[in-house]
Amino acid sequence: MNRIFNIKRFGRYLKSDIRSCTADYGLSLMLISLMGVIIYIGTILMGLIFNGTWEGPGVGFRLTAFAVCMFVLVVTMPVKCYGKITAKKEGSDWLMVPVAKTEKFLSMVIMTVFIVPVVSAGTYLCLDAITCAIDKTCGESLISSFGSLIVNFFGMTATVYSEAGAVPGLQEFIRQVSNPLLYVDDIIGMCLIFLLGAIVFKTGKTAKTFLAFFLITSVLGLIMTPVITHYFGEFAVQFQTKPQMTGDIFNLGIFRHVALFDTINDTLVNLALMAGIYYRIKTLKH
Repeated sequence: MNRIFNIKRFGRYLKSDIRSCTADYGLSLMLISLMGVIIYIGTILMGLIFNGTWEGPGVGFRLTAFAVCMFVLVVTMPVKCYGKITAKKEGSDWLMVPVAKTEKFLSMVIMTVFIVPVVSAGTYLCLDAITCAIDKTCGESLISSFGSLIVNFFGMTATVYSEAGAVPGLQEFIRQVSNPLLYVDDIIGMCLIFLLGAIVFKTGKTAKTFLAFFLITSVLGLIMTPVITHYFGEFAVQFQTKPQMTGDIFNLGIFRHVALFDTINDTLVNLALMAGIYYRIKTLKH
């Protein structure tokens, strides 16, 4: 057991991994975390120069900027911190570190999925909240606006269907897809995809990961097309013949338990990705 995992040894290695990743990616992490404030100050200055007014960017713009920054973080961090293990010199040095491969794997996943994204997103959102507390032209902070945006979007959808007289099962479906926690495993999966690409491909890591992701999703899309076509065909026929009964489709199992189906699917995908990452670490040679 000691050769597979040792908690003290793992703790020491995780600390060294944090220091190593900070040296390789710390500046980029800081820039991404501060990007919200940088964009805010830039918008204020542009308004003062061209319009003579002091007004910060709206919630929609800031939310888009946050999403873009977090996506850039997910794409670039694994390559900067762990892409070097596919190189002969750095990879050989990494393999020689006297730590179990299980511990290297856990440290890599924890850093990529939890520590770096949480630190960056937390810093970004806290600075946004402080900015909005100081400057009243900022409006609502991103932290407080997340829930209201989701509720408003799905509430608008509910209103549209309610006006068509189709309500059964819809409210439960909306309640499930409105829960932000439903999308946590999707974010984890995206982090794992680019981590796997960073340690599998030797060159063009990001581009090849995007290409592989596109090809795999295209194949899965072709496989799932008959199922999707069946449900949408059934929905279209029902909407044309009995529009007042359209909401009944949301009583189908796939809609009534959409959160369960989505969680099971994402969990299986994430486990497969982690298995691929562990296999790559275990079989890596130079």
